Order: sequence, then structure tokens, then C-alpha cells
Amino acid sequence: MSAADSGSRIGGAGLAAIWVGGMISIPALILGSTLAAGMPFAEMCLACLIGFTTVAATLALQSAAAAASRHDTVHMARRPFGTRGGPALIGATVGIALMGWFGVQTGIAGDSMVRILETAFGLDVAPPLAALGLGAFMFVFAVLGFSYFKWLNYVAVPCKLALVAYAMYLAVGDGAWDTILAYRPSGEAPIGFATAVGMSIGAFAVGAVIAPDYARHCTTVRAAVLGTLFGILPAAMGMVICGAALSILLRTHDIVDIYARSGMPLLALSVLIMATWTTNVMNAYSAGLALAQFLPARRNARVQATLLAGLAGSGLAALGVLAHFQTFLQLLTVAIPPIAGVLLADHWFVRRSGAVTSFNARGLAAWMFGAAVTVALSHPLASLLGIGSAAAAYALMAMAEAPMRT
Repeated sequence: MSAADSGSRIGGAGLAAIWVGGMISIPALILGSTLAAGMPFAEMCLACLIGFTTVAATLALQSAAAAASRHDTVHMARRPFGTRGGPALIGATVGIALMGWFGVQTGIAGDSMVRILETAFGLDVAPPLAALGLGAFMFVFAVLGFSYFKWLNYVAVPCKLALVAYAMYLAVGDGAWDTILAYRPSGEAPIGFATAVGMSIGAFAVGAVIAPDYARHCTTVRAAVLGTLFGILPAAMGMVICGAALSILLRTHDIVDIYARSGMPLLALSVLIMATWTTNVMNAYSAGLALAQFLPARRNARVQATLLAGLAGSGLAALGVLAHFQTFLQLLTVAIPPIAGVLLADHWFVRRSGAVTSFNARGLAAWMFGAAVTVALSHPLASLLGIGSAAAAYALMAMAEAPMRT
């Protein structure tokens, strides 16, 4: 499926709900906890605000392009990378990486569910069975398609917000915010300001590539831009602040553990499922769109690819082998953000018309250059520099070949 159909259209609020659902996650809490261990709270908030604003602005540009064209990431990649090169690149990087991360998060959630059920209810559930059950529960909405996925977020996001807010209520007592604002880390492992900004960008940089998968459904370009900005910035900042606050006050970012220790195992289980559910559905949905290009052309290729991605991710989680591949997944994930640089440069700066080739050497070379910059640099802003390098390389090569279309 290339263009969004009219039955799945959403406004800015609908897109914002999707991004809020993706932002409210365990990794976002971990990011806040990690940064709080190495820098003062106020400094951390400023660094995250800069990082998340950069991410949100990049996603907003991608979303605007997608809303104007009604195309997902794969089809937007056909012009800068080629009709065969684009789908192959997106499938081999985005598709495989998101399928793998779907499995990783499913495995982590499955192990946590097993511990809760055993500790609170005395139930002995095999971890592989828990992973398979949770995986199937999560990817079914991605298989059903965007129309079902958007309604999942309309229901799940308010529940996730309520569960996070109640956990903060349990943790924060009188004078708690004075303690948080006065907090200073031990100094054993300090985190620099630029490093914190880079970590904030890197945590959600992949979103710059998959943004078109969701923004193409927006009714207008304005709705896509506003939905992206208001969906990402408040939720990302809120989750990082929650993770930092919980870490400072309770020495844990784990909301599940807070509920479990408070004698509320059902709420702990609810948080576990909710925190992973919408985020993992996004992983499966975008993985299906990316991997569908490798299947024979047919109307239900996306459904089949999403089903295969979900089953494969759940199966690998059940087998417990994904831990051995996380280094590979991390390296693959690092190579994804530069794709956004090429897509942005192609739409906003080059805007070239004419024949589209099977493999566009200019786009592929620019992506490889951006990926090499990202991997080679030890700079904390490596992800952002990779995106910028790929965009600059693509634009400069296009300018060298022919004058840009005015």
C-alpha cells in the first residue's frame, strides 16, 4: 500500500495520540533515570528539551512531506534511492531492525509478566509461552491495519497517562519536588550537556524515518506538523521527567515495581502491558510496511509481512536468542537515521523531476556516507551529524549533476 486511503484519515489529534502512545514507554523512563544519575535535574531537562525539539522538528518536516504526498516511507524512498534500491534499503534496515526490537521488547515484557504472576498470584508461567502470548496480543492490531491501530491509541493512551500519573502520585510526597530540584548526582559517572542532548536525539532518531508511515494518513499538512510536534514534545519530556524523578526519590525508574511493591499487582501488570503495547504495535506496523516489499506484489502483502514480522519477533523472543543479536540490532539501528537526511534533502531542497532509476547511486552513496559518519564519530551528537551529513552529501551531489529545479 503506497498512498493512504480515505477511510484511515486522521487529524492532528489522531496523529498526536499515536506519537504519545509511542513516547510513553519503559525506554523513555530509563533515559530519564540514566541522565539523572549523571547530571542535575534542571540541566537534564534543558538538554532533553533541546534534543527532543530537534527530533520533533525533523519528524515534523518528514510528516509534512508525507501528508502532502500520501506516501509511506518505502514509497518516499523510491525517488532518492531508486525504485528497487529504496524498498531494498528500507526493508533491510528499518524492517529487520524494527522486527528485532519488537522481539526484544516482547521478551522483556514477557519475563516481567512471569515474575509478577509468580510473585503476586503464585502462577508458574513458562517465559516462552508468555512471550508468544504477549507478542500475538500486540502485533494483531498492526496486522489489522491503521484503522484499528489508531483506535487502539485512542483507548490505550488515556489509560497509560493515568497509570503513569498515579505512579507519580504514589512516589511524590510532601517536599518531593524540593528534593528533586535540589538533587545533585554523586559525580562518579558525570554526563556532559552535549552527551545528554545526543542521547535524547538518539533515543528517538529512528522515528524520523518511520514518521511518514503515520503522517500520510493526516487530512492536511498542518495537521501532520502540529500532531507530530504536540505528540512528541510534551510526552517525551513528561516521561523523561518521570523517570528522573522516580530515580531520584525511589532509586528506581520501574513503574511496574512501584505498583508491585505497593501491593497492586494487577496495576503492575496493566502498566507492563500498556507501556509496551502501543510502542510495539508501531514497531510491527512499520516493520510490515518495510518488509512487504520483499513479498510478491499482491493486495495483502502488508498484512502478510506484518504477520511474519510479528511471528518472527515473538518466536525469537520465546527462544531467548535476541540477547545475542542486540549488538547487531544496535549497529543496524545506527544506520537508519541517515536515511531521513536523504529523504529530507530530496523533498525540501532537491525536488527533482524526471525519470526514476532502479538504483539511485547518489542517494545510496549519501546514505552510506551519513551512516559512516554516525558509526565513526564518537561525538555525542553522532546521530544528528549523520542525518545532516547524508542530507548535505545528497544535496551537493544533486547540485553538481544539474541545476536544482526552481
